[in-house]
Amino acid sequence: MGLLLQSTVDPTKTLIVVVSAVTLGVVIWVLGKNLKSRIQSANAEVIRASLVLILTSIVTGILIVQWGATGTALSVVGLLEFGIGVSVRILLTILFVVAVYAFSRILKRLLLGGNGYSRVTSAYQRRVSYYVSQVAVYIFSVFGILSLWGVQLADLLLGAGVLGIVLGFAAKETLGSILAGFILMLSRPFSVGDWVQIGEHEGFITEITINNVRLRNLDGEHIVLPNEAVQNRTIINRSREGKLRLRIEVGIDYDVDLDHAETVAQDSISELDDVMNQPEPQVLPVRFDDSAVVFELRFWIDSPTPQRK
Repeated sequence: MGLLLQSTVDPTKTLIVVVSAVTLGVVIWVLGKNLKSRIQSANAEVIRASLVLILTSIVTGILIVQWGATGTALSVVGLLEFGIGVSVRILLTILFVVAVYAFSRILKRLLLGGNGYSRVTSAYQRRVSYYVSQVAVYIFSVFGILSLWGVQLADLLLGAGVLGIVLGFAAKETLGSILAGFILMLSRPFSVGDWVQIGEHEGFITEITINNVRLRNLDGEHIVLPNEAVQNRTIINRSREGKLRLRIEVGIDYDVDLDHAETVAQDSISELDDVMNQPEPQVLPVRFDDSAVVFELRFWIDSPTPQRK
């Protein structure tokens, strides 16, 4: 079959198709640069990448028809059974790489660009999604190229599986932290600079990595927490809403007019500069002690910090 394909390949026609494709590719590239000056740069990029992807698909189809491999090109297995020479493999590999590159540019625009998807996810979540998608695309590309060159993927995957099991046992905690890191990056329970409490540790987030979370506590100490430990602990984020409700208990003697004391406390809280007007401060009786009625003062502050608390 390999000899049959080689005999049906017309080098002149193949060269004409390749030269025409390269010429059109250059034209598309130049037009893409000109489009950037007229429309949004990201839109110009996705248009150019889409045209390159379409051109690559058309050229591949023309070459397959020209080589008489239309029946077997319906599957990778069929194409391999048909048999292809080294020069043809190199050409198909180049076309495959170009198509993958164009697709990755489109993917970048979809995940990182300003569209409906970006309005419901954070920038960090979009970037993580983009990186994960890129890894998946590159893995698929490597497998595709290896298949094109006749590499037995079953044996390769078997070896990779055995190696993965060995590495999994050897680096169980590290891999667990990395996986937890991806989950934290996607869920985003906190950001750098947030005032948080993670388990028994309280402080400000200074760094978030794929392996651990670093925070500076109220004593100025720097604490490093593995992502796996962070994921399994209760997280309290006091900065997420940009405001924080505080509660203070005060005792009012039984001999004092409680209504008047409540009014004075309400007015005193409202006059403080750090206290927000909305939601309104509240003064509520909560319990009776032996020598006083205990009132709880509830009020909100914006831009919460330990000092303001």
